[in-house]
Amino acid sequence: MTTALDRPQDLPPAPTSAATTTTTTTSVLLADGHHLFRSGLSALLDREPDLTVCSEACDADSAVAQAAGGRPDLAVVDLDVPGAGGLRTAELIRTLSPRTAVLLLGAAPRADEVQRAYADGVHGMLRKDVRPERLIGTVRELAAGRRVFDPELVLVAIRPGPDTPTRRELAVLRLVAAGSTIGEVANQLSLSPGTVRNYVSSAIARTGARNRCDAIRIARENDWL
Repeated sequence: MTTALDRPQDLPPAPTSAATTTTTTTSVLLADGHHLFRSGLSALLDREPDLTVCSEACDADSAVAQAAGGRPDLAVVDLDVPGAGGLRTAELIRTLSPRTAVLLLGAAPRADEVQRAYADGVHGMLRKDVRPERLIGTVRELAAGRRVFDPELVLVAIRPGPDTPTRRELAVLRLVAAGSTIGEVANQLSLSPGTVRNYVSSAIARTGARNRCDAIRIARENDWL
């Protein structure tokens, strides 16, 4: 007779340590000329278990070289990164590392910059003052293959082009572009320095520029100067 003690017993499952889970980690390259901002962004992303900052670059050349060598999943690039600038850097990264998604961050992106970024196939663009949780969410969306552009920047991109400065504003910009100081412009146009500064400010606002140099560039591109 076979008793219960004689019969083969079902062995319990082997004890295991913590359950093994596979977590996909997104590698991120940061390219920004401001060390403090870059360090803060690196610390923010590294806190997330599914994100890891694999390298940092302070200029365009370093960013392109690191992207080509490391092939990160994502590159977060400042629109004004020193050197070639964000748009050109994004283009080079996408050429040398096609699997790398590019997210551009800009303090105040212009309409033409947003339009070019979208047309060139950049995966996303946000303002640099974006909330941390929004930035992290966008990084994950780009890593998943989606494109994300800040809705406010989209509105900027579809807004009508810059207004033409007045004749007096253009006269002031023309002299500033030639290298004249505010005082020299005031003397040449028989205006007070304060009035000259007001004309410069109104020209900047009318063209949607970031500063006087940007206003001069926009005026030249539109054949106003």
